[in-house]
Amino acid sequence: MRSFAKVFLVLFVPIFIALILTFYFTHSMMVSNARHELLQEMKNKWTILAQQSHDLNLTTAEAHERLAELTQQTSLRMTLVDRSGRVLLDSLVPFAQIVAMENHKGRPEVKAAIYSGEGFATRFSSTTNMQMLYFARKLSDDRVLRLAYPATYVESLQQKFTEQAIWAFFCLSLVVLLLALYFARKVSLPVQKLNYIADNIESGRNNVHFPRFKDPSMAKIAGLIYRIYASMQKKNLELARDQQKLSHIFSTMDQGVLLLGKENVILHANPWMEKEFGIDFIPGGSLFQATNDIPLINFFTGILEQATETSRVSLYEEIFDVSLKQVEDQKLLLIRNLTKQIEYELFKTELTGNISHELKTPLAMIMGYAETLRDTPDIDEKIRARFLDNIFSSSVRLNNLINDIIELHKLESVGGEFAIDGVTSLDEIVADLRAFYAETSDKTLILETESAKVRILPEHLQSILTNLIDNAFKYSEGSSVISNIRRSAAGLIVSVDDQGPLIAEGERERIFERFYTCSQSRNKKHSGTGLGLSIIKHIANLYQGTVRLETNPEGGNRFIVLLQEKPVVPE
Repeated sequence: MRSFAKVFLVLFVPIFIALILTFYFTHSMMVSNARHELLQEMKNKWTILAQQSHDLNLTTAEAHERLAELTQQTSLRMTLVDRSGRVLLDSLVPFAQIVAMENHKGRPEVKAAIYSGEGFATRFSSTTNMQMLYFARKLSDDRVLRLAYPATYVESLQQKFTEQAIWAFFCLSLVVLLLALYFARKVSLPVQKLNYIADNIESGRNNVHFPRFKDPSMAKIAGLIYRIYASMQKKNLELARDQQKLSHIFSTMDQGVLLLGKENVILHANPWMEKEFGIDFIPGGSLFQATNDIPLINFFTGILEQATETSRVSLYEEIFDVSLKQVEDQKLLLIRNLTKQIEYELFKTELTGNISHELKTPLAMIMGYAETLRDTPDIDEKIRARFLDNIFSSSVRLNNLINDIIELHKLESVGGEFAIDGVTSLDEIVADLRAFYAETSDKTLILETESAKVRILPEHLQSILTNLIDNAFKYSEGSSVISNIRRSAAGLIVSVDDQGPLIAEGERERIFERFYTCSQSRNKKHSGTGLGLSIIKHIANLYQGTVRLETNPEGGNRFIVLLQEKPVVPE
């Protein structure tokens, strides 16, 4: 009896469901056709109103009254909306209350008309207290004319068809019931076995057991199902492996992969795309509905409309290399951000030129003086000594320049992720600086600091201080230089004050560029490599800090470096 009941249900339930779906879709089709006819009629009326009515160009009480009369004659509600969504006229709302109506730009049909030309929607209207059909289309002056019609026609048609469908459905269901009872008795046991096989396959089980069939036809069917099942299992396993490989490849790629179907429907997008553009590329959704960012929409529109397969496109001051492949009705986009690469190429070109220029000057001086000494053996001893001094000073400058270039390269290679395995004592740094400058300079160095230990690498902190203090000693006209190191809520602050002359306002930002020197040096006797302040800026960046130049109370220059201390990582 259980076998009979199961086979009966297997036969009857699918057919019964098919009947339900058939009547449901037939019913939906009838309602859809009715809606389509009504929509076409509304479009025709919209065209007549747009061409013949002169009241749409006016927003006066008289124009509103004539629209209200048309509404009484045709049951059509007419609404005029400007591009911003503000209601200008509404035939069912008193003219004096139109100003207080809420903005209609969010209405689906109005929004679609503004951006696509026309729109259609069905919803309940709080103004008429009934279900309404809406049709909106944009006029030639970018305003939107919307027509609304009560959905009573569709509802009455739906009710009439439902009554007829119920009787037809009842009769057909009775016939299906009788047929199912008849065939259930014929094939109850074989169908039960096939049902068992189907249930196990559908549930995704592995190694499904296939029972034996005495009936040759059923045995042949079971054997065919088994072969299909085995082949399907093999293909699923291969497909799962391939998908896993592709997913891993796409997730680790340093470029974007976007696969689009018909009408630019998103089929696949790797994580790079979402990270780079900041939007969710949801499979199944439209590419141009994933974002409201106009520049980004224009970016993808330009790519999809391009004639060439590869192009270079800019977006928000970034440069992207785009490759477009057409595969049947699908489009494959490969997008790569070249901004850093281009910036690096420009930087490398500029740096190479600057280094070449900076190295040529001391080398030319060394070669010139050395050549003169070689070709003039009987040169005056005073001139020889002066030439040798110039050769030595040029060699020192060349050595300093090479050391600064190496130091800058090391800082740029470190990046922001580096470990600190211990703390640095400010007392030791200050003591070393005081001892060094007491022996090498005739100016007074005043170092003010608190006795503390900071989580900054000692070589970085010493590089900041020596570069700033050296500059102050070289270019300051005063007799003393003041340096202060202190902790604050913002971080570790290092400041160095000199006594002038002031650096010009127009050069205060540029002095941190590589090889940049002030157009009017504050001390003509000294010249640097132009890399010291650039080194300081790089060190500040490593600690998520900043460096800036201010005027101190004495009328001199004050360099302020802010550093964020790093956590100590034990060895």
